[in-house]
Amino acid sequence: MNSKVFAKVAFIAIFSTISTAAIFAQTHYKLGFSLGSNYSSVRSDLFTTSSGRLSTAVGFNVNLGFGDRFELTPEIMFTQKGATIQTVVFNPENKPTVGTYNFYYNTFEAGVFAGYQPIANVPVRVQAGAFFGSHFHNLDRSERDEYVGDYNNIVNATQVTLLNESLSGLDFGPAFGVSAGAGRFNVSARYYMGARNLYENLAFAPQGHNIRTSSLRLTMTYYFKHKSSWED
Repeated sequence: MNSKVFAKVAFIAIFSTISTAAIFAQTHYKLGFSLGSNYSSVRSDLFTTSSGRLSTAVGFNVNLGFGDRFELTPEIMFTQKGATIQTVVFNPENKPTVGTYNFYYNTFEAGVFAGYQPIANVPVRVQAGAFFGSHFHNLDRSERDEYVGDYNNIVNATQVTLLNESLSGLDFGPAFGVSAGAGRFNVSARYYMGARNLYENLAFAPQGHNIRTSSLRLTMTYYFKHKSSWED
């Protein structure tokens, strides 16, 4: 088993173990619907990112409490991600013309976040955890005259549409932030750092490059159900 496969298996095993343990150890739970905004970006050695993508995030979570200060929050979210990247169009007798390309994709994410409330009477919790996402896109393949990589020499440049498939596949990584609220409403702000090199999704691509993601997400959750234990 190579290191990449081992990392994926280990991540899924840890994710499942934590979630299973939470089901049987919690003292109270809440089921909720989440809605918010997600600002994402894509970084790479092949292109310059002009701006990130601000879009919607929607999903649901289960808040599992362990006493008064500890909690575990598994969640499933649908988000729109990506970035606008800088490209060039090469002209035979003139300098390259600078343009942009919307390097956009969508993702379904599963996440688990552990929370700790430092001050007993203040409902603010520090959170840390991880996410696992599956990407898909619907990018235009017709813009074949736009290039990234080497912005000055077409010989070393890469057609931007050849990178589209990097945004199909899996992503995972750590996430951390804060949440605040009590009762039926909760607000959370988290930073998600993609650890996987999405460039590896490309077939027959030269080795040595990288494409990675990051997101800053702000969501509000409304909890439909609040019980002190499974037996209540």
